[in-house]
Amino acid sequence: MDRRMILRNIVYCTLLCNVIADTLRYGLSNWQENPKEARCLTGYMTDVQKWVDKEGHLINVSGRTALDLSLRSDPIESLQNEMTLLRHQSATEKVKYLSMAKCSLTQIPPIFNIPDNLGRRLADTAEYISFYGNNFSMHAKYNQYDIVLNASDSHLVLANDEFLRQKMSEWSLGFRDIQFNLLKELDLRACSIQVIGDFNFRSMPNLTHLYLGENNIYYVNANAFRGLKNLRHLDMSRNYRLDENGMHCRVTFENLNVLRRSRLESLDFSFTRLEDRIIHIIARLGDNLQKLSLCYTGITKLPDNVFQNTSLRYLDISGNVEALSSVRSLKGTEDTLQVVYAKEVILKNMKPFENFTNLEVLKISYNNIRHISGKDVKNLKKLQILDLDNNKMSAWFQPFLYRLPNLKVLSLRNNNINVITEEMFEDFKNLSYVSFSGNFMVCNCHARDFYDIALQNEFRRTNTLVKPINFSNVSLYHNGYVDFNTMILNRNNISKGCQERKRCNTDGSNSGSYLILDYEESLYRCLAVPESTSLNFHEIPTCNQFARDIDLSDVLQESWNKLYLILCLPVLIVPVLVFLYSFRKNFKYFLITMRNSAMLSLINKNKNHDENSIYNYDVFVSYCNEDRQWVLDHLLPHLENDCNISVCLHERDFQVGLSILENIVSCMDRSRLIVLVLSRPFLLSQWCQFEMHLAQHRLLETRREDLILILLEDIPRRLRPTTLHYLMVTKTYIVWPHSKPNDGDSKKELEKIFWKRLKKSLVVQKLRQLERNVSLA
Repeated sequence: MDRRMILRNIVYCTLLCNVIADTLRYGLSNWQENPKEARCLTGYMTDVQKWVDKEGHLINVSGRTALDLSLRSDPIESLQNEMTLLRHQSATEKVKYLSMAKCSLTQIPPIFNIPDNLGRRLADTAEYISFYGNNFSMHAKYNQYDIVLNASDSHLVLANDEFLRQKMSEWSLGFRDIQFNLLKELDLRACSIQVIGDFNFRSMPNLTHLYLGENNIYYVNANAFRGLKNLRHLDMSRNYRLDENGMHCRVTFENLNVLRRSRLESLDFSFTRLEDRIIHIIARLGDNLQKLSLCYTGITKLPDNVFQNTSLRYLDISGNVEALSSVRSLKGTEDTLQVVYAKEVILKNMKPFENFTNLEVLKISYNNIRHISGKDVKNLKKLQILDLDNNKMSAWFQPFLYRLPNLKVLSLRNNNINVITEEMFEDFKNLSYVSFSGNFMVCNCHARDFYDIALQNEFRRTNTLVKPINFSNVSLYHNGYVDFNTMILNRNNISKGCQERKRCNTDGSNSGSYLILDYEESLYRCLAVPESTSLNFHEIPTCNQFARDIDLSDVLQESWNKLYLILCLPVLIVPVLVFLYSFRKNFKYFLITMRNSAMLSLINKNKNHDENSIYNYDVFVSYCNEDRQWVLDHLLPHLENDCNISVCLHERDFQVGLSILENIVSCMDRSRLIVLVLSRPFLLSQWCQFEMHLAQHRLLETRREDLILILLEDIPRRLRPTTLHYLMVTKTYIVWPHSKPNDGDSKKELEKIFWKRLKKSLVVQKLRQLERNVSLA
């Protein structure tokens, strides 16, 4: 038997186990990983900014240039004391860094006019300011109601939305009428901000980084960012606000041009629920925008060509279901995108990325990708990292990775891979790192050779990090390479386990350059099918092991004997081969027919067909799920209502408790006629194929004309299985005229003819059976 056929049979035998493992794996993964805690391309603010930590404390700065007043109960008084002390010491340093994190402030305090020893105001020297963790919603809390006195009563009336938003934006009063000429970065994370009002930051012309993450922002005014002429990075990630029903509110932007005049290069909306129209706001940013994170923002779909006028290089759209349902969603960025995270977007293939010539990192885990062809990746010449974790990839028998000359990291964890094929083994050889733990594996010698090459390489090379190909385009605001390089630095060495076993020798006959990225001995195990046991990869025999145990003299003698036999038999073999080749189709059909007949005879070995049987049903209808609507809407009403024909349908008449196979055989035996509703999807269904073979077997067994073929569409010869072709050649069939290009009246006439022919065939057969039953009586 062909080697590939053997491998495929092994895969089919383990399909049930794989489905169970897949179900358990996805259940556990969804339980373990909270999307809110998932890591987006942008990471967290402090991953890329090193002057402040996650709690707002100053780091990596010292001396009088930095004032850390975080956690102070009296931050304003403490600041005045520090500035007074600075004046007394006649220090020449100016205050560049200021932190008032977690000081229970209810609004920005009026502190920026305090001078230092040289009379310079804090507003004139500060370059980095953090107000992390204060509660600016408290200032607006007591102004949410207007007291209205009524002639009969006094009560609180909720102010209109505009008035409320104005009150909620007054947290920034401390910035009013103050000019910040040197301020570069402003940290307002976790301050309970709800509204960004008009001109809140207009006095900061040189601000380059604004952090508004972890707030409760739900409304952004049209002029919210007016005056920020040099803003490069805007972080509005992780904004949550609950409505009266406990649901997350989406952030509303008053105007589509709210960011149009900015020169943003980086925009982060990670984990912030957004209105769908935010996409059109982003599209107006032009070619300055290079990095965008929309991960887990709840947008439903990216419109076609929405980014056509941008120069995006780093994009994260993870967690937005069907965001890439159109292959044209990313049209216009084929020559610019370098790093893409598209996790959990229900991708079925890689077609949305097939023309991205500069793409270097592609993370498309937790999708529904089952297969990748060479055509899908032929243009991804610069791709270095491909993350396919938690998809539905199976073993492949056609190599495709050779089309990715720069690919270094391939991750296939938690897929449906059952066996390492020879093509996969060859594909892996030129990679630097491979991972595929979490797959239900069947042992074969390629798995052992895969392990041995990785073990050899651990003694030959050290961990090498993946670096961007285009160094000039590296951005400080993403973790596209950091995430995977961290995995490389933290990977476990295979050699530790083999050193403990004191068996680290390999035959060295195979070549390759990869290391295993996620190795754990308990994760890299496989099922030895003959013994029904689980083995570690290092316990599997190698592909060359049997060759080393063979005696060469015996091999030579056996080879001569085979040669003599080959020389003596060609006269007999050649005519047989010519005959078989000439009649190959007939011979193949004969074998298939004999196989099906043998199998079905075993199924019905205790059943003898009686020509005088009285049937429970007039017709058994075999159809695929794609044609179900036609059967229910057209065929079933016509047969049962117009023709008084009793119909057996699997979804209605199969007996509960019996297997599908038993139900099919039983229902066919109890039906006078069999109707096959044929279409292209019918030919792809395994159960439909079986029902067609069973119908053919019944024809051969009973020698009666009790089969009717209905074609819903034209099926070319090249698509017909041998069984179907034989049936269509030997039996008359009728074609449903709906798909023919005729006008409405002609279609109706053709349909009438169709139903008339079908009724005639069915009624004639039924009358014959009734006459036979009467004669028996």
